[in-house]
Amino acid sequence: MSQASVVEKEDALAEKVATKGTARSKASQEKGWKSVLTVAKRFLKDRPNDHLSSLLVELRELNISRKDPGRYYVVKDIVKNIGGEILGNEGKDLGDGFYYPDVRNGKYALGHISQIRYLSQLIRRDTTGIMELGSGWSSNLFQLFIAHGATRSKKLIYYGGEYTREGQICARYIAGTEPNMAYRAFNFDFRDPDVTFLKRQKGHILLFTSHSIEQVDAINPILFSQLKEIANEVTVVHFEPVGWQREPELLNKRENHDDAFFESIGEKALAGNIESVAENAAWWSWRLNYNTNLLRIVKGLEKEGSIRVRRMEYDFNGQANVLNPSSLIHYDFVR
Repeated sequence: MSQASVVEKEDALAEKVATKGTARSKASQEKGWKSVLTVAKRFLKDRPNDHLSSLLVELRELNISRKDPGRYYVVKDIVKNIGGEILGNEGKDLGDGFYYPDVRNGKYALGHISQIRYLSQLIRRDTTGIMELGSGWSSNLFQLFIAHGATRSKKLIYYGGEYTREGQICARYIAGTEPNMAYRAFNFDFRDPDVTFLKRQKGHILLFTSHSIEQVDAINPILFSQLKEIANEVTVVHFEPVGWQREPELLNKRENHDDAFFESIGEKALAGNIESVAENAAWWSWRLNYNTNLLRIVKGLEKEGSIRVRRMEYDFNGQANVLNPSSLIHYDFVR
């Protein structure tokens, strides 16, 4: 292939990638969850005596990790100082528990606790319900069940709120293979949410989302009004790529549909620009019409005193896609 042809091919690819697209369609999600169900059925037919964890490994959806990888540096004096130095260089603390010392490519760096471990540590003695909104086939809930254990899960109900029928069917089928898991799938839409049935749930509720709110340009704030009306304690955790929303200019450009601005960022990102995580993430959000209002809603709830923010970690993880990094938002509703 000639040099000119290579350049033309690369230019065409750049143009294709930079063009605005859409978030994953409902039809695409339905097809994906249907494929998961096919794999699950085949697996359970061939290996009927295997545990739920084996199925999750087969589906490449088991990422529980060590319970507290940073504890070693707290209890072992011989490594405490160097561990503290590594974290201290990034403004972190050994006793934090979220970040821990690590080595990557021959350099000291930060690691962080897994999503499942973070959530599992929020399950309390009085917790009776764990809910994921936008749960797909509920792989996160199944991992939480494994992390928490069948015995301790006996008093829990795991709720999967999902937009697609196929996701609900797949989740119910897999949950049905685990006799010790109380699982409920229900239809859920971030644009028309309804979790009012949680008013009947006694005890503490842990509710979370994981890269599902991202798919909806603007979620309906009524969801949070419904959660505020629940009498018992509710803890909420979001793992969503919304760190860029804290930048007023980027948010303003999105809301004013400044396509030229984001196309310019996209051109630089495609060329390999790594100067700004926030700008690149905002471009990715723009091109797929991802969410713009989650952080504003949370900040509003905090300002009015409805929630107590426990932790925020912006852009802490980009393993799946560095252009769509996950941020952590953890808060409790004030009662």
